[in-house]
Amino acid sequence: MSKIILAALVLLLSMAAHSETASAEERVPTLSVSGEGIVEAAPDRATISIGVVTQDRDAGLAQSNNARAAQGIVNSIVKLGVERRNIHTSDYNFRPNYRAEEGRRHEINGYVVSNTVNVTVDDLELIGKIIDSALANGANNINSLDFGFKNQKALEEQALKAAIGDARRKAELTAQELGVRIVGVQDVNINGGGFYGMQRNMKAMPMMEASMDAATPIEAGTVACSASVHVTFILSR
Repeated sequence: MSKIILAALVLLLSMAAHSETASAEERVPTLSVSGEGIVEAAPDRATISIGVVTQDRDAGLAQSNNARAAQGIVNSIVKLGVERRNIHTSDYNFRPNYRAEEGRRHEINGYVVSNTVNVTVDDLELIGKIIDSALANGANNINSLDFGFKNQKALEEQALKAAIGDARRKAELTAQELGVRIVGVQDVNINGGGFYGMQRNMKAMPMMEASMDAATPIEAGTVACSASVHVTFILSR
């Protein structure tokens, strides 16, 4: 091997060793923690999903009976003080009903019409009255009851702040026990979150209940909003 090649190899090895030493010196100590935040509040808005299903051998009668019932439901809810702009049709379906007997399953023996109306209210004391009124005027299914907030973003921000604070407290406690200091933040990931406890499943109520003097009791309770973050802090001795 010539002296020139040998000298070049020595130089390359020296540069590699220096690079590894520099990388080790530049490596910054970090601490990664996760934070959780949960905020609970009483809802101030509700959406009720009301369904009416009709069926008849005659397609026109199935449709007209459904339309009459749906209009009666809407009118009764408006009389309770709910504005029409807060009532809307979320689903409408018209379909044939086929025979179940073997060999006759392609024969139509009637028609089924379903109409779903959603009602949004800010006065939660009206919920029970709306349900009773709907049932008394032709509704045969209360699909769901969803609670929410007029200002949902504010709760989401509170939950996120709580999650960040939780991550910071965990990091400070850990750093203190390790004898190091937090001097910065290297990375932050918002992992997710959301609302829970907003929906109440409702079973179809018998028509007789709608004739009772007392309104169906509905308790909103509280709804929780959660947030989760993952933060990598920079440490120093």
